[in-house]
Amino acid sequence: MNVRIAKNSGFCFGVKRAIKIALITSTENHEIVTLGPLIHNPQMVAKLEEEDIIKVDSIDQINKRPTIIRSHGVKKEILDELIKNDIEIINATCPYVSKTQDYAQSLSEDGYELIILGDRNHPEVEALRSYVEQEVTIVANADELGDKQFKKVGIISQTTRRVEDLQDLVTKLVTRCHEMRVINTICNATTIRQNSTLELAKESDVMIVIGGKNSSNTKMLAKICESLVKTHHIEIADEIDDKWFKHKQNIGLTAGASTPDWVIVEVYNKILECIGNINKIDNIEDIPGFKEE
Repeated sequence: MNVRIAKNSGFCFGVKRAIKIALITSTENHEIVTLGPLIHNPQMVAKLEEEDIIKVDSIDQINKRPTIIRSHGVKKEILDELIKNDIEIINATCPYVSKTQDYAQSLSEDGYELIILGDRNHPEVEALRSYVEQEVTIVANADELGDKQFKKVGIISQTTRRVEDLQDLVTKLVTRCHEMRVINTICNATTIRQNSTLELAKESDVMIVIGGKNSSNTKMLAKICESLVKTHHIEIADEIDDKWFKHKQNIGLTAGASTPDWVIVEVYNKILECIGNINKIDNIEDIPGFKEE
């Protein structure tokens, strides 16, 4: 049996940056809080709590403690409230997400009716929406537009969406508006992960997607794999069932941008155990990588 991992699996730049900011800040303060989970990975959030980096869900729970803004960002009105209450803010919002917020505000100020491609309930999209005072249309795909017509429309995307979905949205809008401005706000790290995962899935008998069940980019990786091969989206190694690998020759692994290396290593070692291989590893670099042609 072959077990291979997709290129660039695991932590992206924005997640690494957020965790680094949190850990540095924790050495300078007795206890700090994150407003919402710093990243969408329950295992990493639990690890951070061991370093006195505590997740809270509302401003009322902050109690004047230094507050880290999560990688997905928060609503503008929440930031304003923190400033008003003289709370020390440590902003760990991913720079690509921050740039998308700037684009949303700029397009609105220039008179464009904004369309956001994304999940309306995702914290990144909720934060994006807050930077626009006018009407905003949020769609998960082009079909949700219905028959609506637009005069002057600006289009941006949640950073973890598929480029193909953005292209489809733009194509269907061309005949429905007089003027259109499109800014591709999909993170390059997202596109790279999706493409390498797609290629590995094509050559696998089963795919294991590792990452938080609340992680948008991880769920997107699972969706891509499911279109091609039997796929299992898991958070931890204990979820694995050895029956998944019966009569399977090529096993593929991929992981979301907020999945820590140690979780990926544990999953890989569990798979080895399931298929009768005793050669366990300690580092993610030791997992055989899938090399695209």
